[in-house]
Amino acid sequence: MDESLGVRWLGVAGIALAAGERTLLIDPFVSRPPARRLWAGRVVAESALVAEKIPRADVILVTHAHWDHIMDVPEVARRAGAAVYGSPNACTLLLALGVPQRQLHPLAAGERLRLGAFAVEALPAVHTAVLGRPPFTGPVRRGLAPPLRLRDYRMDVNFSFVVSTAGYRLLNWSSARAEGAVAADVLFVKPFATRPDYYAELLRAVRPRLVIPIHWDDFLRPLSKPLRPMLRPPSWSRRPLRRVDLAELRRVIERLSPKTAVFVPEIFHTYDLAALLSTATASG
Repeated sequence: MDESLGVRWLGVAGIALAAGERTLLIDPFVSRPPARRLWAGRVVAESALVAEKIPRADVILVTHAHWDHIMDVPEVARRAGAAVYGSPNACTLLLALGVPQRQLHPLAAGERLRLGAFAVEALPAVHTAVLGRPPFTGPVRRGLAPPLRLRDYRMDVNFSFVVSTAGYRLLNWSSARAEGAVAADVLFVKPFATRPDYYAELLRAVRPRLVIPIHWDDFLRPLSKPLRPMLRPPSWSRRPLRRVDLAELRRVIERLSPKTAVFVPEIFHTYDLAALLSTATASG
């Protein structure tokens, strides 16, 4: 029988899953430095905001080492003593930012982990290209010391995660390609695909009962202002720039997979997954 599983969207790509007494986080990030920090200055996590919005964690998974996925992880990990799993770059950055070595676990694609109430598999993922290539890639600069610049958060590899817990299977899909996706009850997806057949391939592979869009909001806009959709990543073939359209995503998914529900959660609100799936089944 399915057990209780709490699902909480933290904004941007952040997800919190609560099964019993255990909490697993993926890419927790709430500090949101402004756009001007892309070019100048250094950044620090907003400690009080992080403590308020992300009060607990036992395990943290990091999809990749860009700042909007990893910048607040040190604050959470140090306070909660959580184990952190991520790429070599992610671990190097977190060590430089003061996370104890004993809490850091380098991860490779294909690894399967048993983390208390959570079974996790790391899948390889392809980061979305910006003007033809993924941004901020390459080795971490030697001798880093905080505070860091945003360009110091450099990606080496990217992961998607399959999380099985409380009788459910959830796929946090971080890839710009559908290849390698696996079946799951719930699909967390980024709604800025560029290929028209991307969602068709992804939905055929995953066959989700529920799709939850994440990483759609403007992560350069502080939480003190209302959420707004982010600008779609620019490409040489797509002009002018426009913001992510969640209504368009909903229409695409309803057309391709009529029995799959789409749910846009309220930020920081905890939902019972069984109730969400029951509503999705009834409406389908």
